[in-house]
Parts: sequence; structure tokens; C-alpha cells
Amino acid sequence: MCGRFYIPEKELDEFAKLVSEVEQHLLKKHGEIYPGDTVPIITPSNGKSEVHAVKWGFPSFKGKGLIINARSETVSEKPMFRAPFQKRRCLVPATGFFEWKKDGNKKTKHFISIDNKLFYMAGIYWFFRDKNDESIIFPAFTILTTCANKKMQAIHDRMPVIIDENNMEKWLFSKDTGELAPMLRAAESEKTYITE
Repeated sequence: MCGRFYIPEKELDEFAKLVSEVEQHLLKKHGEIYPGDTVPIITPSNGKSEVHAVKWGFPSFKGKGLIINARSETVSEKPMFRAPFQKRRCLVPATGFFEWKKDGNKKTKHFISIDNKLFYMAGIYWFFRDKNDESIIFPAFTILTTCANKKMQAIHDRMPVIIDENNMEKWLFSKDTGELAPMLRAAESEKTYITE
């Protein structure tokens, strides 16, 4: 599960420079990112990577809420996620994400970082029609999750899939989704830092 993540103003500004002028006004939010916020994501385009301002959360077919996560174990099978996984994978930059540990009725919020630096979560994106005006088509992304590593298991049983820098191009451009399977795993415990 990944219900919120974090991108500092400095990093946001760097990515905003790479976004087209048409999209720059959409990138107003930095710091703690909530579902429905618009943030920079890295997408493939004609063999090159591009940065776009995209809303977090696929619209739900049930009419309410957003689908902010997709399970990596079933992403290639579920009808909503199959085509985006095959054709439109993306990278979501962040310096941390948040998870809540439940203890009875009490919930404690934790901040999780990977190597205490900028990292990239695996995502997929697609284009959707606005329910109020079907002539409007907008992009949205969701974040892939996997089983939590040993350190995270004390807080939650899921965490985002983190794409290693060496695999970023393969994640974006590979036409063979079979070779992506080894990437669909949690970051190593020793790279995971948790604070309250």
C-alpha cells in the first residue's frame, strides 16, 4: 500500500523544468502528496524519456474514489491494469512515502525513505474520459505495490515497488513484460529507513 508520498520543493522544481510550459501550472503541490494531486512522472516517448504533470489515481469504475495502487503480482492480469502495464509504464519520483502502523485503535504515521535520497516508484498510467465532460481526456497514474521487505513488515504488509536506477530504462521501454518480473519486488531492508 502507498497512500501518500513525499517530494520536496527542490526536487519538484528540478522536474518542473523538464515539463512543457502547458503543464507547468499543474505542478503546484510539493511536500506530502495525496491521492488526486498532480505530480511529475517520467514516461517513455519515441525511445526517449519525458517528464509530464499527471494526476495520481485511476478513476474508479464504481464512480467514487481513486485507484491509487495496483498489486504487482496481478498487474498483468487485471483488465484495468493489463494494457497500461504492457504499454504505459512510468516512474514516480519521491524521497519517501508514508505508512500507518495500527495498534488497536491507535495509528502511528511513519516516514519511509530508500537510501535517504531520491528514488523512483514503479507506476503505470493511462488516459481517461472526464465523467462530466466526455470530450475531456486526461492522464492518470497508479503506483505498483509488492510484499513488504523484512523491515517494513513491522508496519505494513505492502510497500511500493522501487525501480533501481540501473533498471529505469528497461522499466520504461521494454516490450517484453516477462523481463520486468525481477524488478517487481521490495527495496532491500538495509536500504530502507523508517522514522515516526
